[in-house]
Parts: sequence; C-alpha cells; structure tokens
Amino acid sequence: KYLAEHGWHAFFHWFDYMSWYPLGRPVGTTIYPGMQITAVAIWRALGKLGSAISLNDVCCLVPAWFGVSASILVGLFAAECSGRKSAGAFVAL
Repeated sequence: KYLAEHGWHAFFHWFDYMSWYPLGRPVGTTIYPGMQITAVAIWRALGKLGSAISLNDVCCLVPAWFGVSASILVGLFAAECSGRKSAGAFVAL
C-alpha cells in the first residue's frame, strides 16, 4: 500500500520509526520488494482495464496466480522434455 500511495522513490527511502523500537527500520532496503512491486504493477494494470479489485485482494491472489502459472509451465516443460503429453499432465497436477 505504501508503494502504491507514495511511489517508487519514497518506498526505497521509507524509514519506519515504529518497528524495531527504539532504532527504527529502513524498510525499503531491508525487504525483498519483488512481490510488492509485482502486486502494485498488476493492480495498476487491472485498474486501467476497468477492474475494481483492491490492492489487498491482488496481494492475496498473486501467489495463487503464480502457482497456477508455474504448474502449467512445469507441465509444458515436462511434456516437451519427455515427448509425452501424459507426463506433462501428470507433472502439472
């Protein structure tokens, strides 16, 4: 949510004074931001397509979408390597 509201630069320079009390935490440099960046990009793309899905819903659904995509790609890879479609179907399950 912070990335969507404040932008890229502010996200990577974000310092959270409330966590790791009393020192605080430089959030933008101490996390793996890939999922946040991907979720905001998908949320913005869906918004431009006219979808009214919330950023929270996108964050909840991204792992499921990526899991389905990975299963399909692994199944296609197994079918290509083995030369048998049944092997690809079995691996994708």
